[in-house]
Amino acid sequence: MSRPTDLTGIEPRIVATARYIPSARTSPDTCVEPHSAVRCVRETVMQAVYADTLRWRDSIAPLSGNSRLLSQAGFATTDLVATESSLTLSDMALTAARTLIAASPHAEDAVVDQIIVCATSFEHDLALSCACRLHNALGSNRPPFAIGQLHGVSLVMALETAMAMMAADTQLSTILIAAAERWRAPFSRRVGVLTAMGDGAAALLIARRPRPGWRVRHLTIRTPCPLFSTAIGTEYIDTATLANVIHETCTRAELRPAEIDWIVPAAINAALSHEVNARCGLPAEHVWNDEDAPGYLGAADIPARLDGLLRSISPANRQRVLAWSAGLQGQAGCAILEYCGDAP
Repeated sequence: MSRPTDLTGIEPRIVATARYIPSARTSPDTCVEPHSAVRCVRETVMQAVYADTLRWRDSIAPLSGNSRLLSQAGFATTDLVATESSLTLSDMALTAARTLIAASPHAEDAVVDQIIVCATSFEHDLALSCACRLHNALGSNRPPFAIGQLHGVSLVMALETAMAMMAADTQLSTILIAAAERWRAPFSRRVGVLTAMGDGAAALLIARRPRPGWRVRHLTIRTPCPLFSTAIGTEYIDTATLANVIHETCTRAELRPAEIDWIVPAAINAALSHEVNARCGLPAEHVWNDEDAPGYLGAADIPARLDGLLRSISPANRQRVLAWSAGLQGQAGCAILEYCGDAP
């Protein structure tokens, strides 16, 4: 499925970002035990759910190899990842959201209209919804919802959804997107030879009020046919499709790769990033390498790295950021953001 979207005429902008990255760094092979506060009957129930999920995943795994997987056998994974031992997934998402709101000089940002949550990993408590918790804690004006199972492409989907909602409803003034991942036993942080998962959360605020920010100039999302993706493997990156998505986004934005000022790739692994950037002609000297958030952060990866970039630069009007990412079942996404220093 291909979903190119032209958002040039829509004025809402990303006006603030924040992130929470745990300070602890451990090997992806280290088992981080759940915090003592959650060792209870529900913890036992959750462990049973996890076990059933793993049994189901193993039962659909193909018996034979695949060329996509084999071609990536040389990809190196990170030595250390960010790991959280105390906060839950929703704790981290709420921390990032509150950090963003607390830093905003605009009082009207204290209560947002809409909350969108992105996550792939399980919440600690099966009965807890991260989206509903943020809605309750932050007091948003509308029912929240979540986008899941797209891994690193989740933010691109959330941006597309947010822009479409604001285009359709002129009363919708602010949207908070919060993304978080928290990996725990019995799930492995290592995803074959592709990557190693880290913990972290990030948030960004989209507003149509007159203030400087980053407008979504163009974005493209592509997801595989479910039957096709199940047949070829449980985890894979489709580098050809990913490169096509990046090319398509640049073409629709009428931009050459050299005209992109900053490039934010998914931190899946360095070899993949180099391969995709080279295939697309993206200048290596424009790539943002964020060493403060080791590991692939899944749904929180691109928003967390965008926050790191935006806090380190002083952009001029019309400078651009290209962010690309991939899901671990063949999903691909790319977005071009353009800085607008003037009022809409």
